[in-house]
Amino acid sequence: MPDQPPLAARLMLDALAEFARVSDALPAPGRGGAIGRLNAGVVTVLHVTRRVGYLASFALGTPVDPWVLEHVAPDAPTPTFEAARAAFERARATVSPALTDATSATLARIPVPDPIPGMPPELAGATLEYMVAHTAAHVFVHAGEMSALASLVGAPDLELPGVMPVTRGTAE
Repeated sequence: MPDQPPLAARLMLDALAEFARVSDALPAPGRGGAIGRLNAGVVTVLHVTRRVGYLASFALGTPVDPWVLEHVAPDAPTPTFEAARAAFERARATVSPALTDATSATLARIPVPDPIPGMPPELAGATLEYMVAHTAAHVFVHAGEMSALASLVGAPDLELPGVMPVTRGTAE
């Protein structure tokens, strides 16, 4: 078996794939409007995209997509679901190579020793491995939220978390 990235990186790759799968399966009624106390799908996609964008920034030293930061501002107009999904895919495409190529050594570094504005405070001073694992857990939580929202608007059970082929080591 070829060398695989550490478990946290593999979990994150699967979390991104599952979030994409669930958000793609969300029927239109859940994409734009809140249902009860659940966020609208577009809000959740923006939130996850911001977190993935920060992770990519920490892992690669690149800036977070300005489009995302503009659209998560408190007074920003809500974009279309499709525009938010496109931003998610940009963030996913940015971070995925770093996760695929990750080693224990690269994940051991501490990329952000002190808090910065907009960053979840629990990530300051953490290793990149912790950031990856924390973000993977966060993305899976929101995949579950999207799955519940999809169920409420008539979608079949999306069976999260799915097979998780990267984590399992069966991805091609």
